[in-house]
Amino acid sequence: MKLLHTADIHLGTKTHGRRDPDTGLNTRLLDVQRSLDAVVQRALDADVDAFLFCGDAYHTADPTPTQQKLFVQSLRPLADAGIPIVLLVGNHDHPVTFGRASSLDIFDHIAGEVYCYRKPASDVQVIETDSGPLQFIPLPWPIRSQILTKDEYRSLSPDELRQFIEERYVNYIQRRTNEILEGEHGVTTDGDKRVLSPDVPTVLAGHVTVQGAELAGSEHATLITSEPKFTVGQLAVPPIDYVALGHVHRPQDRNEEGHPPVVYAGSIERVTFNEHDESKGVRLVDIDPSRDPVTRTTFVETPARPFVAVRVDVRDAEAPTERILDAIRERDVADAIVRVRYHVEEEQVAHVDQSRIRSALEAADTIAAIERTIEPAERKRRTVVTRESSLEDAVRQYVGQHDELTGMEDELVEAALELETELEAEHSGTD
Repeated sequence: MKLLHTADIHLGTKTHGRRDPDTGLNTRLLDVQRSLDAVVQRALDADVDAFLFCGDAYHTADPTPTQQKLFVQSLRPLADAGIPIVLLVGNHDHPVTFGRASSLDIFDHIAGEVYCYRKPASDVQVIETDSGPLQFIPLPWPIRSQILTKDEYRSLSPDELRQFIEERYVNYIQRRTNEILEGEHGVTTDGDKRVLSPDVPTVLAGHVTVQGAELAGSEHATLITSEPKFTVGQLAVPPIDYVALGHVHRPQDRNEEGHPPVVYAGSIERVTFNEHDESKGVRLVDIDPSRDPVTRTTFVETPARPFVAVRVDVRDAEAPTERILDAIRERDVADAIVRVRYHVEEEQVAHVDQSRIRSALEAADTIAAIERTIEPAERKRRTVVTRESSLEDAVRQYVGQHDELTGMEDELVEAALELETELEAEHSGTD
């Protein structure tokens, strides 16, 4: 049985984007759409039996109609080809308020074989494919607001709630796998009973955090400290043949030395320059219970927009502009989002030709920034943030004046620029 496993599309991310003159849409939205279309085409070319999407279709729980339309359009070829589509609700897909529909609930009303899971199912799901039945255990993002609506749980502290969710999910997995091992009945989409079997391909798909997972450069470890976390052993329970995960954006197999694979497919597009050197893609999965190993996976890269970060120190250069241009020529900036950072002495500033630097970047898709760090003649002179300072200059100068922020400069700048981009898009009506 062949599957395509993907996650973390995040339609709506606009960092380093601009308005596309032909469509009026944000260029980063179009980048994500291009990568998603390539993922769907890869699934069609591989003639997969099912398409697994493990959460975070959108960047926010309130996607615009345009973003929803693009997502539906991209997935429609799968439905037209009769390929079952499995969708899990991720933390970015569901609203905080209990009772509100999630951003994926629209798929309940779309033609095609679509299975959308907002919460764990009450039994093992059996999905019919061209290669036979697929036994499926959904583990979407745990929605705390639903738990807290019950009186007996409202007094739980955040730590107690986290432990409660962990225990509940682990017990849920054990119950579902026991159903398969004991040959209990599942229910197919046409209402017929089917006896579950450990010899039938079985997949657990979740939008959760696995202990020890390596985060992508744009992700912050502090954001997952209070999240429920699971060990590989709690997820890789027999007779599960593959654990498909979303939530963490760096692709990885957390069970490389064992069976089954416990895989984060990763995100399909880069978000910030902290991910400039990370691969982006999806997983093709081949499950054959008669083979050893039962499950084999292949990482397939998406046509993610390249992020090129050029950094050069020209403080000892007699011709600083030439040194910067040489550094740019060493990199492939064609169709990339490019950031150039150079370090100069104060007396060199007037000798750097900004126009020549921009000309050298003409082949780039977007010039995210051309930044300079000035080595002042008087090292102890305190920098001043003025109304004329750019947001990036202001943040860097602020960080430079606070020793406790040392080492966080790039991360703070990226966060500030992302917020600025989102605010500008909202005010301009850019999608």
